[in-house]
Amino acid sequence: MAAVCRYLLTRPPAPASSFSSSLRAVCGSALFRPSVAPRADLPTSAGLLQRLTGRLSPWFPQQQQVRTRKRGTEYQPKNIKRKRTHGWMKRISTRGGIEVILRRMLKGRNSLTH
Repeated sequence: MAAVCRYLLTRPPAPASSFSSSLRAVCGSALFRPSVAPRADLPTSAGLLQRLTGRLSPWFPQQQQVRTRKRGTEYQPKNIKRKRTHGWMKRISTRGGIEVILRRMLKGRNSLTH
């Protein structure tokens, strides 16, 4: 069994699905049952797993970052919304807005609202 595992690890790469299924069938005890104590003639499961991930890395797209759309386009400032939300008319029409204006006056701000 150890020779078969070594053969599977050293042969030329095959498609990921057939490689992983054949490896799972032959070397299942070493890879997928960590509670089984490793034998002396088999490599440890950590070493075997490290070899596999190094060999199979081109077939796993999860390890490669693929950007498919633009990002960071959520914030598009609009002057009319800024004026409606933080402008003088909005501030002066509510009690909280008047408090904001008074606080800014007390602090000595040159611009009280937008």
